[in-house]
Amino acid sequence: MGLFDFIKDIGHKGKDADNSGVQQELTNLVNKAGLSIQNFQLQYEKGLATISGVTTTQKDLELVRLMVGNHRAVEKVNDDGLRVAAYAPGQSVPEKPLVLAPNQNLAASAGAPGSSAESPEQPAMMVTVKKGDTLSKIAQEHLGKANLYHQIFEANRPMLKDPDEIFPGQVLRIPAELKTQGQSLSQRQMPPPSPSQPQAPI
Repeated sequence: MGLFDFIKDIGHKGKDADNSGVQQELTNLVNKAGLSIQNFQLQYEKGLATISGVTTTQKDLELVRLMVGNHRAVEKVNDDGLRVAAYAPGQSVPEKPLVLAPNQNLAASAGAPGSSAESPEQPAMMVTVKKGDTLSKIAQEHLGKANLYHQIFEANRPMLKDPDEIFPGQVLRIPAELKTQGQSLSQRQMPPPSPSQPQAPI
């Protein structure tokens, strides 16, 4: 969590340019996305969006940050108030939820409803779209397989509505498990080393 830089004046243009209009537009954008976030609050002023709330997954935390940061009016996002809680998806988060420390195992949160012994999700890798990029090209570059583009698309929904609708400067997430999957597939498809040929006698 912290202060994240984005590129201002790129992306989908909003209807309102003043602070209050942008703030309302961003708030509506997140609230209508169907993400597992409660107690969401957003303040916007002069390119800086400060967000807070409680999500039940690392994915939704990252998507909230990216949906806000990829707006053309936003230059920086402060998400110090955004946290992942140890509650099962779909379960109501109380007013004072149990919040996990970074890299804390859910098993350490004894008594938390919906908690389990599984490790929390690892933060995703963030990738900035360059001019000429497609999801297939990004998948080839970062995962080693172009046909894994659809997994990148799914990892960024509902922020992305169409695999072809990405733009330079936009920041996307590539989950850690996708990175591992891509490396595993690349290793499987590597040809075995050729046996060394014996040198001819002189």
